[in-house]
Amino acid sequence: MADLIADYVVVGGGLTGCVIASRLSQSDKKPKVILLDAGSDPAGNPAAASFLSGLSLLGGEYDYAYQSEPVANTANRVHTLNAGKVLGGGSILNFGGWLRADAADYDEWAELVGDKRWSYEGLKPWFRKTESFYDSGSGADADEHGFEGPMHVTSISASESGERKYLLREPVRKAWVELGVSSNSHKNGSISGLAEMLENSRDGMRQPSNTAYPLTDVKVFTNTTVQRVTFTETTATGVELADGRKVTARKEVILCAGAYRTPQVLLLSGIGPSATLTEHGIPVVRESPLVGQNLHDHFAIYLAFRLRDPGIGYALGSSTWQNPALFKGLPWDWVVSQPLPTDIIAKHEPKAEKQKRNLWEVITVYVPPGIPGIPVDGTHIATSTMLLLPNSRGAVSIRSGNIEDAPRIQPNYFSTPLDRDTLIHATRQTLKAMLATDPMNTIIESESPPSGEGESLRGLTPLTAHASDEEIEERIRRTGMQHHHSGGTAAMGKVVDTEGKVLGVKGLRVADASILPIPLGGHPQATLYAVAEQLASLIASDG
Repeated sequence: MADLIADYVVVGGGLTGCVIASRLSQSDKKPKVILLDAGSDPAGNPAAASFLSGLSLLGGEYDYAYQSEPVANTANRVHTLNAGKVLGGGSILNFGGWLRADAADYDEWAELVGDKRWSYEGLKPWFRKTESFYDSGSGADADEHGFEGPMHVTSISASESGERKYLLREPVRKAWVELGVSSNSHKNGSISGLAEMLENSRDGMRQPSNTAYPLTDVKVFTNTTVQRVTFTETTATGVELADGRKVTARKEVILCAGAYRTPQVLLLSGIGPSATLTEHGIPVVRESPLVGQNLHDHFAIYLAFRLRDPGIGYALGSSTWQNPALFKGLPWDWVVSQPLPTDIIAKHEPKAEKQKRNLWEVITVYVPPGIPGIPVDGTHIATSTMLLLPNSRGAVSIRSGNIEDAPRIQPNYFSTPLDRDTLIHATRQTLKAMLATDPMNTIIESESPPSGEGESLRGLTPLTAHASDEEIEERIRRTGMQHHHSGGTAAMGKVVDTEGKVLGVKGLRVADASILPIPLGGHPQATLYAVAEQLASLIASDG
């Protein structure tokens, strides 16, 4: 690490950090860029190359696997919070879903912060810039999608030359149609209805941010932990590493360490609530009381369903799965996004326009990944039923003045009446689709509750399509978990301005999911690549 001076120092080589570092290094002025990541380089690890093998990485060397504080609303359980500790970050650990939020979600963000650049129309050019969309010659809307970006995006039916054909594709689609869910073809920024899954896969393989966005002109240092940002008065001058060495930034320090670690670094740098800083002996650089507040995530429940005849080959693990195309990604076909019925949402939201917002999502997966006690042997499929716009909020703080001590995380999931009513309704719809529709009830025998050690898993009984609200709520509290889509802990308009600049200091920005002031629907990577592209352009323009 001979050269410790650069124009830009990017802290965190995850999804957004690699985009920021790559784009800055390619910008007109060709600035010097240093990228620092606490994790290792996954190059050469075959498990990091594909989505299915990547399931084995959760909880391993590439995962911080933070432990939350006990969450009162989920039976006082401690949740494992997966977060990438690896070059590429979450793009090494995620499942590849490429799902934007609804246009209304982005428009609410823009209205909240008073900047149309974060509206759907404002972000659309950056969505296009990220994508190389699969059906450029088959009618894809060139206003909605890009065709020359670094991220290859494909539908399930188009992947592997159309050979990736799962037997449950039509039954699952017909089940949701029977429940009145209309089709959606990803048009006009709407995610409402039944849509085909999109993935950012290329030739069936993962596209991590550190390879999709070239880092050839960036000085990359892995296994390098940042302790804090250094300041001269209130101007950031660089960073101090955990081993005491310092790296100088001539122009800016850019934090891309994620929704848990970015607020930790801010606090250790003297930016945050003064009471917290004083408690840990950290000199106050800038009083910023909302650092670490506003933590949000897509809370969800996973359900497993036992097949009546596993020998037909509906699920991964079946001996009949011989076609290699079936293994080129997570086995899934459809995603459902829906609002609440009027009689439920009207209790929580008086404005008619907001009552139409999509609040929940269901994905059916032909494998039960990581559900305790459920084997991956072709006998079960699973569903993920997820809150899209939760209004429960948690917080991130510090345990000490040492970066090596994990942050204190209180997620506070499932803590509001709206989240409760939404997830109970969505779970009931999931149970109906799998157990009480003509296309699926001849295929599915029953729901299979998770099992294993721990008080929360003891004595669980199968849920039915006629389960009471109380039974569903109890299952959610005892088994529900986050989707690892955390954000909001350095919120735009509260901690940073609309260009990611940390309020009250100079030379310091945040450019990751921490800045999202509200939850957004979809799955975050499609949004975060566009956000990083726009922020990189803004940073380069300032430079």
